[in-house]
Amino acid sequence: MTLSTTSNLVGERTGKIVKEIWEDLMDDKVSKIGVWGMGGIGKTTIMSHINNKLQEKPNKFNDVIWVTVSQPLDLFKLQTEIATALKQSLPENEDKVRRPGRLLGMLKAKEKFVLILDDMWEAFPLQEIGIPEPSEENGCKLVITTRLYRVCRSMKCKQVAVELLSKQEAFNLFIDGVGSSILQVPILNKEIINEVVEECGCLPLAIVTVAASMSGEEEIYEWQNALNELRGRLRSLNDVDTKVFGRLEFSYHRLKDEKLQQCFLYCAQYPEDFAIPKDKLIDYWIAEGFIDEVKDVPAKYDRGHTILNRLVNWCLLESAEDDSCVKMHDLIRDMALRITSKSPLFMVKAGLRLLKFPSEQEWEENLERVSLMENEIEEIPSNMSPHCEILSTLLLQRNKNLQRIPECFFVHMNGLKVLNLSHTDIEVLPSSISDLTNLRSLLLRWCGRLKRVPSLAKLLALQYLDLEGTWIEEVLECMEMLENLSHLYLSSLQLKKFPTGILPRLRNLYKLKLSFGNEALRETVEEAASLSDGLDYFEGCFSKLKDFNRYVKSTDGRGSKNYCLVLSESWMYYMFIRDLITDLEVDKSVRLFACKICEREEPIVLPEDVQYLEMIRVDDVASLNDVLPREQGLVNIGKFSHDLKVLRFHYCHNLKNLFSLRKEAD
Repeated sequence: MTLSTTSNLVGERTGKIVKEIWEDLMDDKVSKIGVWGMGGIGKTTIMSHINNKLQEKPNKFNDVIWVTVSQPLDLFKLQTEIATALKQSLPENEDKVRRPGRLLGMLKAKEKFVLILDDMWEAFPLQEIGIPEPSEENGCKLVITTRLYRVCRSMKCKQVAVELLSKQEAFNLFIDGVGSSILQVPILNKEIINEVVEECGCLPLAIVTVAASMSGEEEIYEWQNALNELRGRLRSLNDVDTKVFGRLEFSYHRLKDEKLQQCFLYCAQYPEDFAIPKDKLIDYWIAEGFIDEVKDVPAKYDRGHTILNRLVNWCLLESAEDDSCVKMHDLIRDMALRITSKSPLFMVKAGLRLLKFPSEQEWEENLERVSLMENEIEEIPSNMSPHCEILSTLLLQRNKNLQRIPECFFVHMNGLKVLNLSHTDIEVLPSSISDLTNLRSLLLRWCGRLKRVPSLAKLLALQYLDLEGTWIEEVLECMEMLENLSHLYLSSLQLKKFPTGILPRLRNLYKLKLSFGNEALRETVEEAASLSDGLDYFEGCFSKLKDFNRYVKSTDGRGSKNYCLVLSESWMYYMFIRDLITDLEVDKSVRLFACKICEREEPIVLPEDVQYLEMIRVDDVASLNDVLPREQGLVNIGKFSHDLKVLRFHYCHNLKNLFSLRKEAD
């Protein structure tokens, strides 16, 4: 796996460290290497370059495996992520004896490998995980990065210390970030630039963030003010760690725009080292009202991506391996959490494997945002009713054992705008949700036991409603009144009733996902098609060819701006695996999954502007003649040739030719 790096290697010392690590990797006598140094000093950047060099150049290793460990140490999660990096999987319910043995077998099958464990905070026995002990005999290598020397020592690694930059290296890195043209500005002297650089303490992360915030500034008073601010922030701070935060906070305060600052701080609610999906983050920002200066949804997304680009350019966020995501450096996140421990006040306990819900004393009245996502919380005390009138976001998703929320829980949360309960085992929602009149985003995705949602008649501000993968049996009461709804995702496996006439009243829909696999929604196929012109994205899952064709014909062969149409007789199974399928939201796609299309009375009708056609386990197709339209017995590929970009086939066992040249009877 090649990693994206946001920083170039800088300085003679850093070059020597890279050379030393590379030589150790090539030296059979060195099996374990520990790269250590303070946060933000460049350990991950150094190892990213080593990783990429190993990937690009032929060498003696069969595989390079990179896993970010982070804190708190979770051995189960670490096993899972190593297996995932190997493109394999481990059973979740396997016992503690067999699981390490299975992972050990996967790694031994690779023979010679390099395992890079980034951001370790605790030592652990390798055999407890299932990692073979690296040795000269097996040719395997382990490289860890850590802030703590004792971790290197406990893991019996050869230690490689990463030190601060020299003053000249720090100056060069700063100029790289701010732009060399700054040296040509007549009114700016090199002395004041040097003074700003010195206040960064020769720490690479502080240098690049401060430099990014000063890029484009050419007035002497701006530089003098920046210098005064930096000195002012650092003057009252005594220890090394708080001075680091002071330098990083300078870049945050340089954002100046309060809403831009709020957008940045919002990212700290995700767990450490989390890949944050850009569009979902922007959805939160929109629901929170951070992007209210523009009115229509496309303009809001444009504004959201502009904000993301600015935060990345200012080095407050990082590009992730997946282009659709961003990440937050753990030290930047620590700085953001330091800010949100005062004002605005956040409670963030995300990704900590908590079993117990925070006590009522922790729910302070001035809390604005709470993130308890990605934990193992099983229950909320039955009489808990926190008095948090200004709380605007509550993130509880992926507490998979959470089954019940007390009736009184939301009574004093009238300011709530975002509520995410996705991927929990909630069976019944409290009726107090019905009174959350400021709620804009209600996310219940894959609440697989949820059968009923209370009335939403008062929730007229609601913009996002995600009921994908729930078990609700009837459409929500007064749903047709939700005229501000811009995102509706509905694919209940047990839906028995969905009256016609509701969809056309939702005039502001921007994204719509529906599953027509049960009778309740099949009657709304034409209604869904009638909305296609105004939608940015439509996803429809059909279990019957007749309904699929009816939708395509109702759109005159051309769907919404972007769409994904799925035909699957095993549509329930498809719903379970859809999140595992990559490239789902490509521009205009059709997926045929585990279905028969040749043994039907009518041929399949494809949208004329389809760009992506994928067939998975479609066993009755012998060639594309069976899928594309025919004229006078011949396949009319010209009808699609201008738009069709990608064809994919998986497990289509009877597919023999892409095209058959023989003329077929109509």
